[in-house]
Amino acid sequence: MLLASTQSTIGGVVLFGAVVIALTYAWINVRQGRGEVGSEIELAANRKTSFTDEELEGKRLDRVLLAGLIGLFVVAISLALYFLNEPSRQAGARDDFKSAFVSRGAAMFDTTENGGFNCAFCHGGMSAEGGVVEFTITDSNGQFVEQVQWKAPALDTVLLRYSRDEVRDVLIYGRTFSPMPAWGVEGGGPLNEQQLQNLIDYMESIQITPEESQRQAAEALPEEMAAAEEAGVPYASEGEALFNLGYYTDFAGGAYACGRCHTTGWSYNDKVVDGNGALGPALRGGVSLARFPGTVAGFTQQVEFVCTGSEEGVNYGQNSQGTGRMPGFCQTPAEVDNPLETSEVGVAPQEPSDPDTVGGMLSKEDVEKIVRYVRGL
Repeated sequence: MLLASTQSTIGGVVLFGAVVIALTYAWINVRQGRGEVGSEIELAANRKTSFTDEELEGKRLDRVLLAGLIGLFVVAISLALYFLNEPSRQAGARDDFKSAFVSRGAAMFDTTENGGFNCAFCHGGMSAEGGVVEFTITDSNGQFVEQVQWKAPALDTVLLRYSRDEVRDVLIYGRTFSPMPAWGVEGGGPLNEQQLQNLIDYMESIQITPEESQRQAAEALPEEMAAAEEAGVPYASEGEALFNLGYYTDFAGGAYACGRCHTTGWSYNDKVVDGNGALGPALRGGVSLARFPGTVAGFTQQVEFVCTGSEEGVNYGQNSQGTGRMPGFCQTPAEVDNPLETSEVGVAPQEPSDPDTVGGMLSKEDVEKIVRYVRGL
């Protein structure tokens, strides 16, 4: 409202100045033609007698110079006001198109019955707090195996562990052997780059804070341990429960759990032994100790890796190279505003969070518990 009022005021000042200049010019230069016997009623401009030098260089010249000075003053003041308002005008424009992007993304995220692409149906409504969806498992020949209830992860924390670029990659190509299809044109889906940004912008608008995420995980942990004990398979440690957080309680659709990627059958409540491998690599048989050797140094390096996640093409641990698919669980990722590199506009730059003080989706203490459990598999 303030921005619109300021712009309206500036526009009024400029218009007033233009009117003043035009009226002054007309007052000085418009003259009635003098009639002559035997001539047209009003002489053409090129037949009229002009002013003498004395007339031009007297009071008339003073009036013209004064009018020019007034016009220059009005223009100078108007430009100064306009430039002073430019930063807020640009900020307002960014807010306007960001709001438009979020609105478009929300329309796509919505259910099919509301004209969307049905993301909300799988992921727990428009707030995307996690859900369950039917999925048909087939064999390598495409033959039916079984119908299952698949946990669809919450997305209100997705940007606490993945960068926008990593989320875009998942949207473009989907998740193989899961209900998540490819949505980007490059992956065979219907969405172009602009639509993908709109969808990510909407997901960004529903993100909870690291503090809220860690609070929810802390509250869900004892509930998960109690549910496992009730099922007759109690967890031996909090690290094991965190690794499987949501398996028995469906908390956040398993978004916090390492098991959903590293354990076959985890996502539809038919898991085998923890860490046998699925979308993510197997973690059993001393794999962690081989990749991160050393009782103290190896543990510290693995905690750092789980905190920050992998980066495509960047080495980690011993003889391992990142793919970008491993999220960071106790550090929010960095973001840059670089349209030429990311093909996105209006992205707010962001520094990665401090794992020790702020954390991310989980606290560093939670990650340390998980790593202790994984190194014992």
